[in-house]
Amino acid sequence: MKKHILIAVSFLFAIALSAQNERYTAAMQKGITILDTARNTNTFLQTANHFERIANAEKQAWLPNYYVAYCNMMVATGLMQEEKVEQCGAYLDKAQTALDAAKTLASEESDIYALQGYIYQGRIWDNPMANGAKYSPMSHAALDKAIAINDQNPRPYYLKGQNVLFTPVFYGGGSKNAMPLLQKAAEKFAAYQAPSPLHPNWGAGANKWMIHHAEKSMKEGN
Repeated sequence: MKKHILIAVSFLFAIALSAQNERYTAAMQKGITILDTARNTNTFLQTANHFERIANAEKQAWLPNYYVAYCNMMVATGLMQEEKVEQCGAYLDKAQTALDAAKTLASEESDIYALQGYIYQGRIWDNPMANGAKYSPMSHAALDKAIAINDQNPRPYYLKGQNVLFTPVFYGGGSKNAMPLLQKAAEKFAAYQAPSPLHPNWGAGANKWMIHHAEKSMKEGN
């Protein structure tokens, strides 16, 4: 009798666990679908809130907090492009807090260190002359670690190329110096397969745009 009871309890537990996993996957896929089409800061903020609710419900999953960090990083990027750099810091702080939470759950994920490198790049925007010397080496170190963990991940190469592209030529930056990194990233993007539909898969479009920008700049002699 006891054996039958244990079997029944195990069966019910397995059903409950399966239903929970299905809800998690569905919620994550919904957020990623919105994220893939996000083009403004409001949508990124809404998507960050969506992933934050998942993170609060799924304490042992690193991906929800990763996406909270990424969404806030994209808000900061949007504000920088709108020349509202003074507002970036608050979202960089939110991105860092969420990424730290993800890192405690998955300290050996290449994409966590790639995003860390990106956040450090964001810290430079407010005052490049004052912050560049501190955060540029930190960004490079994080991106190097991302590559060391998984050298097939295209995002650290893309982010390295981005950093070089927008660094003055005098300091070793510029289009010519960025191009090898951006081209290598393009090759990696072409071959890359994410471990699952829920894993990070961003950056290919931006990398393509930067290659075009760099090619145009070199033709113009800049």
